[in-house]
Amino acid sequence: MAFYFRPDDVPELQGLNRWEQRVLLRGTFVKERLISTVVLLLAVLGTVEFAINPILHAVAPQVTNSSFPYMAVLLVWLFVLIWLRDTVMMNLLRGKIAARRAQLAAAAPAAPGNE
Repeated sequence: MAFYFRPDDVPELQGLNRWEQRVLLRGTFVKERLISTVVLLLAVLGTVEFAINPILHAVAPQVTNSSFPYMAVLLVWLFVLIWLRDTVMMNLLRGKIAARRAQLAAAAPAAPGNE
């Protein structure tokens, strides 16, 4: 099974514009997003406490004393973890995405006004 880093490369998301991809990936699978967000929160707390802070103290101890550079490092780390979480979830949910798209495609002709 291939692993994709961009939603445009995923075969199950082909033919959708950016907004439709975003809605399908972030708005449809709420339970999976909730669980992955809790895991993300634990990963952020654990990695900041046991990885980022020790590395910063060893490499540049003055960074943790000044608030702006420390905040920038933590925000960059958070965004990297969010991107990683979204990429992993996009690849794990490929089967559910395909099923959901098939369900939406089957319901689209039945909608009133579509002729």
